[in-house]
Order: sequence, then structure tokens, then C-alpha cells
Amino acid sequence: MKKLDIKKSFKSNKSKYGGYATVLTSIVLVILLVANLIVDKIDLKYDLTKNKLYSLSDQSYNVMDKLNKDINIITFNKQGSENIGIAEILNKYRDKSKRITLKYIDPNTNPQIAKKYSSTEEAISTGSIVVESGSKFKVINQSELFNTTQDQTTGQESVQSLAVEQKITSAIMYVVSDKSSVVYNLQGHNEQAFADEVNQVISNQNFTVKPLNLLVGEWKPTSEDMLLVSSPTVDITKDELTKLKDFFSKGGHGIFLMDIQKVKLPNFDDLMSTFGIQIEKSLILEGDSQHYYQSPAYLVPEMSSHDILRPMVTANLPILFQVAQPIKPVKVKKASIKIEPLLTTTDKSWAKINLDSTSTEKEAGDINGPFDVAVAITDTQGTSSSKIVVFSSSKFLNITGGGNLDFLVNSMNWVQDLKENISITPKDLTSEPLKITQGQVLAYSAMVVIIIPAIVIILGVVVWLRRRHL
Repeated sequence: MKKLDIKKSFKSNKSKYGGYATVLTSIVLVILLVANLIVDKIDLKYDLTKNKLYSLSDQSYNVMDKLNKDINIITFNKQGSENIGIAEILNKYRDKSKRITLKYIDPNTNPQIAKKYSSTEEAISTGSIVVESGSKFKVINQSELFNTTQDQTTGQESVQSLAVEQKITSAIMYVVSDKSSVVYNLQGHNEQAFADEVNQVISNQNFTVKPLNLLVGEWKPTSEDMLLVSSPTVDITKDELTKLKDFFSKGGHGIFLMDIQKVKLPNFDDLMSTFGIQIEKSLILEGDSQHYYQSPAYLVPEMSSHDILRPMVTANLPILFQVAQPIKPVKVKKASIKIEPLLTTTDKSWAKINLDSTSTEKEAGDINGPFDVAVAITDTQGTSSSKIVVFSSSKFLNITGGGNLDFLVNSMNWVQDLKENISITPKDLTSEPLKITQGQVLAYSAMVVIIIPAIVIILGVVVWLRRRHL
């Protein structure tokens, strides 16, 4: 009977390779165990959608980094039946800040909780979200989480963009804020009313808009209040002019949307001159085809690097600014005034003096560009600082695409020194077909049909040869 040499058997190639395999398997198992533990602790999800639908912007992260109050986000849905996309975004808020708690409540089985947050204006229903801090809360209905457009032919509405982050971050800023920004909307001069969508955007930024008629009652503004003037067609009186000059001399803030008017508005012109500017009554036409859309009067002006415009520049959001007039500095202005251009036409633009002309060609007497069509003004007097933004047209608010609405609300935030009240652009949900060139088609086909199979075959041959020589 052949005696078994145990010591020699451990030195055989078969035993050595078996030992290596055991050690390697153990190492792989340990790596997998550690990896699973890490994955449980770290969010390794990546948002591969084109417009980062399920990611939060830097602005939202900055707001959460500065939270000093606890926040409850309550979504009125039975957990597991909520919109997956909305839930994913809400989870980002919860995971980012320890001060934020996310709760799911079924309004059908907990009607008493839903009733607590309901009012005649805001009724809680399935899909509603409440953002709460202490005794202050804001209700967001499900319909507000999506921006829709209406087909002009069929009348049917379709979802255009996702506004979840926009609404949630705005609500967080509202419930943690100790003050409310009041916007006084000047009336009594045939001012143009804002469209509902513009009013909604202003409301999203937590501004409280109040009508103001300087000829009725007494106005006692504070330095934190803001005046909004929207396309007046009738001049202010001397008494109103005096009140407005007094307001701005004491650090008041203002937004002026001034459209082209054939009638003279001398008192408004006087007010503009106290800001160091004058608005020339002429129509700007752009000669550079890269800086207008369809018509030379529909400007796509150059944007400055001002704080107001930086988010739009970063996001590559153009501003369409139509039917504008030149804004120029007065010859003599106060040394305390600083004027910063926001939007500027190219040197190929010109301004038509004859407003009755139907020609888009340059004519005798027209003024050569470039022109500023929107400016930011700071007037620092002692300890007070007045901030004003003047737009030479209100027509840009008729276009809600691009950065137009962001331009308005960012301007309002700037004049109020509300740097954290940022405007977050809704995420576009419109789908686009995948566009690839013929060369890319051939390259991808070669990768799948030739290269990957070849690599697998080569690896297989190498392994087979090595095993053959064991």
C-alpha cells in the first residue's frame, strides 16, 4: 500500500493554485462586504438625465448649508404611491441637511393633520407638500410642481418643466425668514398689469405685492420696501414726484419697467435724471443677426457679468429683450451714483428717432449704437444705499422662456440685498430625439460587433493556454 505524503501534497502545484484561489476568494468576499457597507452609508446615485432633473442646484445647497432652524417637509401621499421623481428630489433635501425631516402622511387616513394646514385659499389634497418651521408653513399644491403650456390650436395643456426644487427651496427660505419683503406696485398712471405667470414667479420669491396710489392716503415706507413701476402711460404729478424722490433719497429701492411712449412724461424723466440716467424715446434695431431673433427689434443683447445676470450666464440662458429704447447717463450726475450696464446691444445697432416709420432700415437722423437697454444703479449717501434697476421695455416679460423671468426676479432680489432669495430655473421636461452622426453609428457598431467580441475571445484564448500548461 502506497503511503500518503501529506507534506508533499501541500507542495504540489494543485495545492498551491487551490490555496491561491481560496485566498483570492476570501479577499473578494471581504471587498464586497466592505463595499456593501460603504454603499449603505454613501449615496452613490448619479443623475444622468440631460437637464439634471433629480439633482439640486448649488443655490439650494447654499440655502441648506446656512439653515439655523429645523424644517419639516410633509408630503401628503401614502408612502410608496408618491411620484418617484418628486420623491427622489425630496430625498436630496433630507439627505443634505440634518435639520430637514421628510414625512409621508396619507390625507385620507389622517384628515385631521391635513385640516391643520388647509385654508380657504390652500386646501390640502393628495400630492400636496407642506414646508414647515415652527409655527410658519407654506403649502405647495401638486399642480404647482409642474409648469404647463397650452396648445393654441387644441387648447390641451402639456407639462413643460419640473418646478419642484424651485418651490421647495423658495418655501424653505420663506419659513426660516424673519421678515417679509414688501413690493409696492405703483398705480394710477395706466400701468400695465403683470400676467398671472409673472405674478406667480414673484410670489415664489416670497415677495408680498401691495398696490400703491400716492394720490390716495398716506404712504409710510421703510428702507426695506421696494417700489415697482410697470409701463406707465400717464405721467406722475409734481406731488408724487416729490414723494418718490424723498423715498429714494432715504435708501429706497425700485424696479422701473419703462416702455416707449409717444406722449411726454416730464416728471418721470425728472425722476430718471435723479438716478443719473435718461431714456431716449427711440426704437432700437439690431444689425447683428447673431443678436436678434426673427426681427431686428427682438434683441438678444450681450449680458454683463453683474451679480443679477451671473446665474443666467452660467446656465447659458439667453434673454430676449424686444422693443427697447436707449438708456444713457446724464451729462452731470451725483458723484454718489454708480451705473452698471446689464444688457447692451452691439455696435451694429441703431435707434430710430421716427417712431412712425415702418422701415427697419437705417435712416437719416438715426442714432448709432451700442446702447444699454437695462441698467443697475446704486446711490450711496452716508449710511443709506438706494438700489434701482431700470428696464427700457416691459415686453420681455411676455416671453417666459430662456432667462427672461429670472432676469426680473434676480433684479428684485438684488435691489433688496436678498442674495439668498435666488431664482432657480425649472427643469425642462421636453424630450429630444437622440442625434448621432453616421460616423458615430459606425463607431458604436464596430465597438459592439467587433471590438468587444474580439476582447472576449482573446481573453478566453489566454486563459485556455495558461490552464493548458498548468
